[in-house]
Amino acid sequence: MKAFLTTRLAALLVLPLLAAPVAIAGPSGLDTQITQPGESAFSKRVTLGLNKSTIVDLGAPAADVVITNPDIADAVVQTSQRIIFRGMKYGQTNAFVFDRSGNQILNLEINVEMDMSSIEDMISRHVPGARVKVEGLNGNVVITGTTDSLSEADAVQRLVEAYLNANDQTKIVNMIDIAAKDQVMLEVRIVEMQRSVIKQLGINLSGATNFGDLASQSLQQVFQNGFPLFFEPDTTRVLADGTVQVIPGAGYNTTNQGTAVQQMQPDLPFSRSVGFSSANGYNVAGNRLGGLSGDVGYTNYNDGRFQSSAGAAIDALERIGIVRTLAEPNISAVSGESAKFLAGGEFPVPVGQDNNGRITIEFKPYGVGLGFTPVVLSEGRISLKVSTEVSELTNQGSFQGQSIAGVDDKGNVITAQTLTIPALSVRRAESTVELPSGGSMMLAGLIQTRTRQSLDQLPGLNKLPILGALFQSRDFLNEETELVVIVTPYLVDPTQKNMLRTPADGFANASDAKTIFFGKLNEQYGRDGAPVSASDYRAPVGFIEE
Repeated sequence: MKAFLTTRLAALLVLPLLAAPVAIAGPSGLDTQITQPGESAFSKRVTLGLNKSTIVDLGAPAADVVITNPDIADAVVQTSQRIIFRGMKYGQTNAFVFDRSGNQILNLEINVEMDMSSIEDMISRHVPGARVKVEGLNGNVVITGTTDSLSEADAVQRLVEAYLNANDQTKIVNMIDIAAKDQVMLEVRIVEMQRSVIKQLGINLSGATNFGDLASQSLQQVFQNGFPLFFEPDTTRVLADGTVQVIPGAGYNTTNQGTAVQQMQPDLPFSRSVGFSSANGYNVAGNRLGGLSGDVGYTNYNDGRFQSSAGAAIDALERIGIVRTLAEPNISAVSGESAKFLAGGEFPVPVGQDNNGRITIEFKPYGVGLGFTPVVLSEGRISLKVSTEVSELTNQGSFQGQSIAGVDDKGNVITAQTLTIPALSVRRAESTVELPSGGSMMLAGLIQTRTRQSLDQLPGLNKLPILGALFQSRDFLNEETELVVIVTPYLVDPTQKNMLRTPADGFANASDAKTIFFGKLNEQYGRDGAPVSASDYRAPVGFIEE
């Protein structure tokens, strides 16, 4: 403690001398010497850990020790040739040591920072492949060097944070370089198969019958002792030469008509009839889709008059369909950055309407979409956050507008048709996976089966053995969907332009003569069904894969 007080006293005595005007030996001041910090022959640099000490052994006995900022570093003079410097606070200061003759023995440049030797030892044990250095800077930490992967760099930073127990006032500046390549191309393959089976079998019956020709009597006017009035119209006939001859009729006969009396006489007969029919619908498919149609029936006449009829109409259909969808979007991005790709379109959707009737719309995308964010962890590990989508417009589930009536400013009644907004059939997958460069993984898979069936029956009659099938209709629908999404990332490098090929290479329009006489649209571009060779086309366009 006595040595510490002596040092403080010497510092207080020297500071006024440093602040006083410098004495100039001659008029020209050629004997004046100014020594900048760290520029003398006795200058040394040392980094002190916070709350840690460094021992300095001098080659000659010291008489005075001067510290510029005792709040940052303090000194304890143990002997005339041994001084202990202690770090008190983050910062920089310097110390001067003089002998009894006033000559400078040591100019010590002191930098007080956190001791990083323990952190570096811990990093070398837990992350042996990391070639990093941890330095302090005014209470903050700077990490420099190189690692083979992003995971190693992240592990180094997490170790430093855990060691320092970093708070809001401590900043960690990560300046680690990743040795792995950071440009990633993602190849996505979307394959979908849809199979559908529709069966329709409908029987519609119809029939009618007349029965009971019943005679009746009515009060009628008859003539006795004469002939009734009658009218004989004109008649026409065609002669052999093609001319038409008109023969006048007799006209009314009003002579000797007798006496008219009223009496009951038989009237024209009338009949009773019964008819029936059945009409079955197709609720699953919505309507009859076609196929084979047949009608059977009979009609009975008695003495030239309709007596009865019966008939049956049979509709039969079996439809099998298959749909194949293939999409292979490719897109590239730098590690840590996001990229999006869309091949499709956009359709308008109304989102609001003002007081004047003007409609505000937004455009919604549809088609083949791809978005991903790659993170290169190492040469053999790539972390991918992938979002892929295949959507198409459909009428199923769409919003159907209605007709609305109104009156304009002139009093006329007008009818306007509201909007019809289509729906979207979407297959979407989002996930985060980790793959090596060139490795593939099935990101998503879907097997979906949907079966719908309905029977339209006549109650009671459908229970009849064998004949009950004549009084029912069947509508059957079976849909199967299988979807697979495969992702493959690649670490890629740019290449020379002449090493790349595009789908348009080798294409040329045909001449007018070849188009007119031979029906050609282009010169030889590729044989029908021949695969694309590597010399003609190289994918992905713009990069060479590892």
